[in-house]
Amino acid sequence: MYKEVVSMKKAGHNIEILTPHISSETRDLEGIKVRCFSKNGPPGIVAYRLIKQALRGNYDLFYCHEFDPLVYSLVLKTLTKKPVIWDCHEYLIPMKKELQGNLAAVLTEIMMKIAAPKVEHIVTVDNLLGRQLAKFGKVTVIPNYPTLADFPEKNNTPKKEPNLLYVGGLTRKRGVKVMLEAFNLVRKEFDISMTIVGGFYDSELEKWAYEFDEKNGLNINWLGWVNYRDLAPIFSEASIGLCLLQNQKRYRNAISTKIFEYLIMGIPVITSKGPLLESLVKNGNCGICIDSENIELISKKIIEMIKDKNYANMGESGKKFTRSKFIWEARENNLLNIIKQYTNSN
Repeated sequence: MYKEVVSMKKAGHNIEILTPHISSETRDLEGIKVRCFSKNGPPGIVAYRLIKQALRGNYDLFYCHEFDPLVYSLVLKTLTKKPVIWDCHEYLIPMKKELQGNLAAVLTEIMMKIAAPKVEHIVTVDNLLGRQLAKFGKVTVIPNYPTLADFPEKNNTPKKEPNLLYVGGLTRKRGVKVMLEAFNLVRKEFDISMTIVGGFYDSELEKWAYEFDEKNGLNINWLGWVNYRDLAPIFSEASIGLCLLQNQKRYRNAISTKIFEYLIMGIPVITSKGPLLESLVKNGNCGICIDSENIELISKKIIEMIKDKNYANMGESGKKFTRSKFIWEARENNLLNIIKQYTNSN
């Protein structure tokens, strides 16, 4: 959401962000007012608080960046008659099923069918998702590329030891188990470290991961969730970026944003297979696509890449390939033109 809001502000729009938070407060984010509403209270209290402020705000347009605000927009649109744009950046139904179970997935599907057709425009991140959402109305695909402003070129100073990096949610289907098990094999042959940025959704998996780390003496640097604007220094310390999504249709037919973040920072990647990913990695000569469920193969390829004298060149190649075209700055006008349609702005 951050980069979209910054683009809107640069274009001269007055923006306010309404968001759930641990406490109710108002903050300033680089000149953008952020109204935070406490999540404490009975079920539905967050919806009530956000809708109440949205009705008070006399806004010209509602830009809904998650699924819950899409549902709230049913009320907002009915009462205010103001346009709504929904930014759908996830395969929501399979994601809900993975993280919250079958009932959540079914309820999400029902509410999408009710709410999505009522918005003026849907913005999404890849062509497959765009085709799925087109049944609801107007859709524009704007890839969620990183911004150059937030990922300046790193200083390629020699490192004492190679460092693997993973950034993102930590679930089985996103490869956290195979990643740790492969890292354990690599550590038996090679002096190497690992940094993991992101959080768990499953307490049992979290417990297993920390115990596996301690039992095998992996000394993983667990950073938890990190502010988007603070990621670049972490990336600058990385030697290889990992993205070992498991064999799921929604993963095979898309490219994770983290891949582009790795590449624009000059980090070669070891990633799962998929037609779009394989084309990107081949054309950019910037890494390896492998069977992301094969632990031994993953460990073998990590070792091979580190030993390969040219792996730093792969990172440089990826950086040159991505920093001119796979960046938010090259696409932000597409979003601004959509907003212009519904706000009569010049």
